[in-house]
Amino acid sequence: MMSSSLISQGFIREEFLRSHLDEIIRAEDILMDVARSAGFAEERIPLFIVAVTEAISNAILHGNRQEAAKQVQLRFVWNPEDHLLTVEVRDEGEGFDPSNLPDPTESENLLRETGRGIFLMRNLADEVIFKERGRCVELRFRP
Repeated sequence: MMSSSLISQGFIREEFLRSHLDEIIRAEDILMDVARSAGFAEERIPLFIVAVTEAISNAILHGNRQEAAKQVQLRFVWNPEDHLLTVEVRDEGEGFDPSNLPDPTESENLLRETGRGIFLMRNLADEVIFKERGRCVELRFRP
C-alpha cells in the first residue's frame, strides 16, 4: 500500500510492509525510488539502502517478531529547502531501550552474529533518533 503527496518540490511517502523478511526485497526497490527522487548521488544510494534495511530488519525480527498480523510502517519526508530526507521505520512491538545495547566493537562482541544493525545505522545515516520507546527509529540523510 502506498500513498504520496507533494510538498512544494518535496514529498511525503508512506509504505506498509508485512512482518516477513521477504519484504526487504520489496523495500529495496522502494528505497531506490525514494533515494533517486530525493536526488541522492549514485554512490550514496547503497549506504542509504543498507542503513534503512537494517532498521526494517530490526522492526520485522525484533519489534514485530515476524508476527503476520503486524506491519512495519515506512514514512519518507523529503524537504528540499533543508536538503533533508527523513525516514521513519515504525513497528508494532513492545519497544526497547537503545541506550542499553552492547557495543559491537568490543572484543567480546566481535564474533557475535547479531548486534550490528544499530551500529551500522548510526554510522551510515547523518542522524538516528529513537522514538516511542524504541518502536520508531528516525533516520536523517543529507543526500
